[in-house]
Amino acid sequence: MKVKCINIYNENTKQFEQSSYWLTIGKEYVVLEMKIYPGKNILYRLIGDNINKSPGMYNAAQFEVASEKISSRWKISQLKSGSLSLSPESWQRIGFWEECYDLDPQALEVYKCEAQIILEEENSFNN
Repeated sequence: MKVKCINIYNENTKQFEQSSYWLTIGKEYVVLEMKIYPGKNILYRLIGDNINKSPGMYNAAQFEVASEKISSRWKISQLKSGSLSLSPESWQRIGFWEECYDLDPQALEVYKCEAQIILEEENSFNN
């Protein structure tokens, strides 16, 4: 799944911005994971424009869908809160993302392998 940034909303200032270190208006991004929160938000995990290229969560309202094809790696799971997660099964383990952001080597390797597959699939969809 690929999305195009149509606006940038700063969650801290509660204002729209013309630019950020994380996103570029008009640029397309591959969605690595989607979280759906009932009655609230839809969030996309994607690799933004930040220097270290670490993935972040972004509100779907900032994007329009550019490619509706979803990754074959995505599995759906329902969390105790009732929210839904669409992502590789290996990423759905409790604590996985905390381990990634803490730079755990095993978690980072799992992330990199799955992300690479998702990115390659998206490229093959467009060819």
